Amino acid sequence: MSNDRFLRLVRTSLMLGAVCTLVTSTALPADGDKQLARLKGVVGFATGAEAPFHQIVGRELLPDDDFAITRDKSAALLALPDSSIVAIGEKTRVRVGAFSQTADGPGSTITVDEGTLRFDIRRPTGGAANYRFTTATSQIAVRGTVGLLSFIGGNTTVACLVCAADSVTVTVGTQTIALAAGQVLTVSALGAVVTGTISSTVLGGFAGAQVSTVAAAGPSAATAGVAGASGAAAGAAGGIATTTAIGAAAATAAVAGVAVSSLVAKPTPAASPTPNTSLQVQGAKPAPPAPSETPRPMSGRR
Repeated sequence: MSNDRFLRLVRTSLMLGAVCTLVTSTALPADGDKQLARLKGVVGFATGAEAPFHQIVGRELLPDDDFAITRDKSAALLALPDSSIVAIGEKTRVRVGAFSQTADGPGSTITVDEGTLRFDIRRPTGGAANYRFTTATSQIAVRGTVGLLSFIGGNTTVACLVCAADSVTVTVGTQTIALAAGQVLTVSALGAVVTGTISSTVLGGFAGAQVSTVAAAGPSAATAGVAGASGAAAGAAGGIATTTAIGAAAATAAVAGVAVSSLVAKPTPAASPTPNTSLQVQGAKPAPPAPSETPRPMSGRR
């Protein structure tokens, strides 16, 4: 192994350790605390709609009704006291309400001003969570599930990755629509509702916005493929399923920016055959023989 390759492996191991430590510590905030952690790029918070942006480097406790904000090609992780996780994609601004325990279950109201996110809401044993995500056109009630949400250009998109029959309902005006696993719903800026099944194009859009599309729960799934999101988007657009879990090692490696394909042995390409120089091009005239010391007749050869 060359020195350069050895140093790259050492750096990768250190990055993986840092990411694992960040995810583990972020997923366990104290009672009532909401914790915002930077995964990549420029991440920060604001204390009000018109308040200045404060950039963070590691993680920060987020008071009630503060805004979590990400810039271009950035990603963050919001950990809630009940171990629910909201992964925040690029160019996103969300206001996070107080976490509370009610008769309907633990939860919070998260207002999406703009951007893309992934929610991994934990359903408590014997009950249901009580989270509500709101956009300018819709209210999404989440009672324990894994899904995707975006509000871009006035359009709201909700996709269920792992959803029980009663897990996600979307209210638009007087309409309330329940979603199941594998379904997607889009609400236009004018309030028109369209439902369908999740496609590679839908997944590619979320992956391109730095959001994991892995259909699994937990911090590793929430951050899988974040650093390599552009590659995941290209794969999804080409019809490659991005919801296939390759394993915890591959998921964590993707967070650190290591290509998943590097974890799979690649066949060594076969050597190109050596061209046979004795073959002649079809239709070409043969080369004349080299003259000898005593010239001889050509015996009728042209």
